[in-house]
Parts: sequence; C-alpha cells; structure tokens
Amino acid sequence: MSKQAHFPHAAELRRIPPPWGSGALCVLGIWAGFPNDILQLPPLVLLWPVALALLGLAARDGKNAVRRGWLATLAGGMAALYWLALPLHNVGGLPLFLAVPCALFVVACVSSTGGIFSLVAYTLRWQPPWILALILGCFWYLLELGAALMLGFPWLTLGGALAAWPLLVQAADTTGAYALAGLWSTAALWCCFGFVRFSAIKNTLTCLVSGLGLTILLLACGAWKLHADPLAEAQGPQSFDVLFVEGNVDQNQKWVPAFQRQTVDLYLGLTFAALEQKPHLRPLIIWPETALPFYFETNQLHSPRVRQLASSSQSPLLLGAPGTERRHGQKNPDVYNRAFLLGPDGSTVAHYDKEHLVPFGEYLPSWLDWHFLEALLQGVGVYKKGRATAPLRQGNLALGMLICYEGIFPWLAQARVADGANVLVDISNDGWFADTPAPRQHLYLTALRALEQNRWILRGTNTGISAVVDTRGRLVMSGGQFRAQALWARAQTQNVPSLFHRLSPWLPFAALALLLILTIVSRQGATSPHPQPPG
Repeated sequence: MSKQAHFPHAAELRRIPPPWGSGALCVLGIWAGFPNDILQLPPLVLLWPVALALLGLAARDGKNAVRRGWLATLAGGMAALYWLALPLHNVGGLPLFLAVPCALFVVACVSSTGGIFSLVAYTLRWQPPWILALILGCFWYLLELGAALMLGFPWLTLGGALAAWPLLVQAADTTGAYALAGLWSTAALWCCFGFVRFSAIKNTLTCLVSGLGLTILLLACGAWKLHADPLAEAQGPQSFDVLFVEGNVDQNQKWVPAFQRQTVDLYLGLTFAALEQKPHLRPLIIWPETALPFYFETNQLHSPRVRQLASSSQSPLLLGAPGTERRHGQKNPDVYNRAFLLGPDGSTVAHYDKEHLVPFGEYLPSWLDWHFLEALLQGVGVYKKGRATAPLRQGNLALGMLICYEGIFPWLAQARVADGANVLVDISNDGWFADTPAPRQHLYLTALRALEQNRWILRGTNTGISAVVDTRGRLVMSGGQFRAQALWARAQTQNVPSLFHRLSPWLPFAALALLLILTIVSRQGATSPHPQPPG
C-alpha cells in the first residue's frame, strides 16, 4: 500500500491558517518571544517552529516550503535583530550603506534554518502526526546546533528567549539549551497537531495528550529544581565578594588618545569610592572588556596607576584592554582583545585572549579583502584569535574567561569547565548595541551557560547589564544601564560538573540515532500491507 493510500493527504489538513497567517505567527513568535522594545512573552517563541511546520505542510512543493520558511524567519529575525547594523557601523567602522546590507546578510544566513525546517516538514508530511512532531523536534535541536557551529552566530535560539523565565529552562542542566529547545518544540508541535493536523480523532487525542504531558513534565521539572535550590545570596566558604565597575564610556570618545586619562580616572574613582564603603572586604574587582583603551603592558603613564589600585586595596583586579605579542620575523606585533588578571600585589598573574572574534568589528572576513575596499574598511579591527584557554587563577578562584559574545557559545563554556574553571566570567562592552534589546538578549543567552555547566557566571559590562547568574540560571544581581556606577555582589565557586557537561559529546549522536530509528519505523508502517475493512 502506498504512502498516499495509508496517510492523509496535505489537503485533509483542517483548521490550518493560510500561509500569510502562519507567517504572521512566525514573526510574532520571534519578535515577542525574544527581548524587544515593548513586551517580551518568552513562551510565544514556540509559535516559531509551529508556524514553520505549518508552512511546510501546506506548501505546494519543496521550493515553496523553503521560500515560505525562509521569508517568515527573515521577517521575524529582522524585527528582533534590527540593531545589528549599529555595531557594524559604530564599532566596525563600516559606513551605513555597507553596514545595513551586512546586517541583512547575517540575518538572511541565520534565517536559512527556517527554510530548511519547513522543507523537512514538507518532505515528511506523510508521516503519522505523532511521529512527525517528534522527528521535527529532534531535527530542531540538530538544526540549532549545526547552525551555531557553521554560521558562528547562534543568537536566535529558542533557549535564548525561554531563559528570561528560568522555570522554562531548568532541564538544560541535563539536555543543554539546544536539546531543550528540541523538547519544547516537540511539545508545541504535538499540541498543534492535536488541533490542526489530521481529521482522525485518534491522532488528535494522541498528539494533544502527548503535548500537554511533555509540557507539564518540563514545567514540573523546572518547579522542582527551583524549589530544591531556592534563590539566595552566596554564603559559606566557597563564596566571595565581587565589585563590578561600569564606566559607561561613550564609544565615540573611548579610543581618542586625549580621553585616556579621563577614562582611567573614571574607573579608578568609581572603584576607590566603592571600596571605601566596605573597607573590610577584599573583593574580586571586575572592569569590563577593553575598559582601558590602550596597550596595558607597554603604557608607562596610566598602567602603574591601575596596578597601584590592586596593591593598595589588596584585591585582585580583572580588566579588559588590548594586548600585544611580537613574533619573530614579524614587523608589527599581533594585537589581541585581552583580559588581564592582576594579583593583590599589582602584578599580572595571567591573561586570556579572546578566541572567537566578531566579524567586521574585530576582524575583516576574507571574502571582503578586496583592493578597492581597502580605504573604505581601514578602520575595521585587526585583532588576532587567542589560543590559551586555561582559567585565570588567584587563590581558590579559577576564572573561566569569556569575552563579549563568547558567552553565547555552549562549547566555549564547556571547554573552560573542562580546563578546571570553578566560576565563569564574561566581560563585555555592550555599549556598541546602544539603547536596543540587544543587551538583554545577550544577557539571557549567556545565562544559559550557568545552567549547562553548573557554574556561577559573573558578567561585567561597560554600559550594562552587569549581572551575577547562579547555577539555576537566575539573576542574583543585575544592574541598570547607561550609568557610571559600581555594583557589589557575592558569588561562589562550584567544582561539581553538571550532567550536561558529561553528556554533551554524546547528545548529537543520540539525536541522530533517534531520527534514524523514527524514520525507519515510520517507513515500515507506511509500506506494510494493512487489512481492508470488512464489507
């Protein structure tokens, strides 16, 4: 018996929205699910995979499915990531007529996953709805993971939206954020197919009950874990004090040599004033990414003043500044986006060089290395990738360093913990995002690493949002934005790895095996003979 005879045709779909309706749901899910300028409702992000599946199921052919899924995701992505042109222009130095197309190009590449997902839904439209939802949920996990590895910009992920409500993401300590997104997608698709998939009442009840059951299970898991580990300030022998200093330095003035002294005076003044309020404490002082706009190792005017701060306060100081390294036979030294750790005596204990650089801002992609663009793009950063990833150690602290958007990559945090980090630190300069939703999107994406790795996260920024995230992904402390300020907090070290940290290498293979099994089982069911009803 053929698939067409055994499974309902796509025309038998009932109560399915028209393509424009599903496209609108997709845009709404992306925009309202992620932090935006008006109101965020994280669960609405689940409309995204649901809408893409409906677009694929109702498509005329594969090309139509790809086009619908890609355009719907592109529209939603542009609404959520409109701010991308700002850092390319303000920091990367690209003129607007190049920054806007580059931003659109990035969103278009990210949106290709929407077209692929709709195509898979179209291709598998003959599958029984219960199995189809499970396959699509599993595929969503692999699609997010694959896109993160290949495209290098895993910003629009379901977990990044859901993390704003910690209740929704507690299972990430076992599954990781990407696999958890697959589970939530499966639950949403089961519920959807219970209403709009096929007219058979058996399929309706099976999908609806399964979707509601998985939703309840994920919520119950979240509630139980949050109840078992209530929100509280860090205490005990593993806890320590932290002092975040936000300079709120104007990006347009930051790199002007005449403002170097003013910048150093600002950070020193804020730090000394905060330390005077609690003279008995010896906190870990954190200044943000490139807080010092000069080469820290070689500067003889301002660097000694910064070292004096650490020695006079008897406190370790973590700060961001450009670093250099001269190689044999090389005329100009290599430049790095570097984090320095100064000990309580003011000496440099260790440093970390950012390994995942921002295209257009910190380096120029090779595909734009054209002669006629040399004069136009001469301001684009020339940083080199770092290689050493060992934790920065001071006393009982082993700081796993992440700089700026390195916090959104799960495998970087995984590597830091594998190297022995007992706390994760992300220093960032979100000033290049201006007053947009980007800093909040960045914060919640980074917070997922705390759950995945069972490590507290210390996040220090120039313009906000500085925060402390506990191992359950909750904001123990978070500051405001666009104010020069110093913020006190407490955190604690953790040495026990999460279950996800152990399972992480095997989860993609398990998902691939599940996809293979489901595909084989469904094909056998589709081609096996079935008895004809009597009469």
